[in-house]
Amino acid sequence: MDDRTRELLDAAVREQLAAHERVLPPWRAYPQIERYSIGWRMGDGEWHLMVWWHWWESAPMDETERIAYFQADEPPREWLDWAAHQLWPDVDFGGAGVRRLVEHGIGSAGG
Repeated sequence: MDDRTRELLDAAVREQLAAHERVLPPWRAYPQIERYSIGWRMGDGEWHLMVWWHWWESAPMDETERIAYFQADEPPREWLDWAAHQLWPDVDFGGAGVRRLVEHGIGSAGG
């Protein structure tokens, strides 16, 4: 990543933290963009995911704090696989990861 992109991402993270004390998950930031929409691969949705990942990768959170993030803002059903992958990237993207979320009370109510 070049320095200018890093600066822009850092500034966007700071803005999100100032406004929300966290970077909003995608389904909160852009609820009008459906989970599998091209809107997550271009424009505002793509930028938000870049900001989110930049924050997620650099935030000093352990696994318990990361799970709490998704417990506090539970993903809708269609986002459960995505959330599981963010927590446990080495676990099956769908089934096993989603089952682990349910074990932590995430997704058990239908999201």
